[in-house]
Amino acid sequence: MAEELPESLKAKLLKKYMRELAKKPREKTVVDIERIVWSKLGDEKAVELMEKAKNLYPQLYPLAIRVFYELLRRGVVREFDGYTTLVLLHRLGIPVKPDLRIKFVKKGREVSFKEYMED
Repeated sequence: MAEELPESLKAKLLKKYMRELAKKPREKTVVDIERIVWSKLGDEKAVELMEKAKNLYPQLYPLAIRVFYELLRRGVVREFDGYTTLVLLHRLGIPVKPDLRIKFVKKGREVSFKEYMED
């Protein structure tokens, strides 16, 4: 049946097939790189900052993922803590800010501000 098709149609089908094949590996690679970077975020602050970067700056987020991956691949860092993540994102022009939480501890347990100020 393929011999019955004109050459121009065969060429178009082949080009379309090649484009489809070319798309698949890149998409998988991007997902794998992102998964690798997210698995190397060492603490909850680093995860929080990356989530904010992804949500607030979706156009710059892929650049951040590539840079973080390259640092891991080259062995510059093994894991990203909150501070390292914050500094790297700021250097890349992604001005995310961590959420500030103030905890009041009295006699070894976390208490409200009112309880803390009492006595």
